[in-house]
Amino acid sequence: METAHSNARPPRWAEAILRLLLKPEDRDSVSGDLLEEYRETIVPTLGSAADLWYVRQVASFLLRASWVWGAMLGAALVIRYLFDTLVPPTDYSLRTAILTYTVLTGCLLSGFSAAWRGSSIPAGILVSLSAATIGALFSIAATGVMLAIWHDAATLDAWRYSGGLDEALIDVPLKLVAIGATLGSGGAVCGKGVALATRPR
Repeated sequence: METAHSNARPPRWAEAILRLLLKPEDRDSVSGDLLEEYRETIVPTLGSAADLWYVRQVASFLLRASWVWGAMLGAALVIRYLFDTLVPPTDYSLRTAILTYTVLTGCLLSGFSAAWRGSSIPAGILVSLSAATIGALFSIAATGVMLAIWHDAATLDAWRYSGGLDEALIDVPLKLVAIGATLGSGGAVCGKGVALATRPR
């Protein structure tokens, strides 16, 4: 039976992202259930704000797919900043290498796992980019907290020697997002390849 809202549609781009984030076997059922709820409950209740509700649901799927990777990337940066602040070394090369390989691995694996799970290269790129953005925001927030705790002259000198606040608040977060997009793409291609090779036809 048709109602006044039977043909209501959420933003097509949001539907497309939702389907990317789901396993192939779940795409029709999960997206269909969400569309049904949107039409039968949300549109009559919220009216024009129903689209925003739908976008928030899609964002929650993206967050669930990427927050663990984002937390790992952000934690890697914060741990490095903590060590540089509390135990400044004479040579930063070892810490730089550890952080670099951790970030590269996290971005590659986030793209790989999402593309393998959803059998979709765009899904891998999207999740890796989201994870890198979460990691960047987490590191910026943590840097602010550390500055609120440790802001004596000696600590600020240690920060300046290790790269400065501009690097921690702007340069590194922007680079992390760019690396997430780039390496996430490579990981996504590999993940899609493995998915095609291992899943039954």
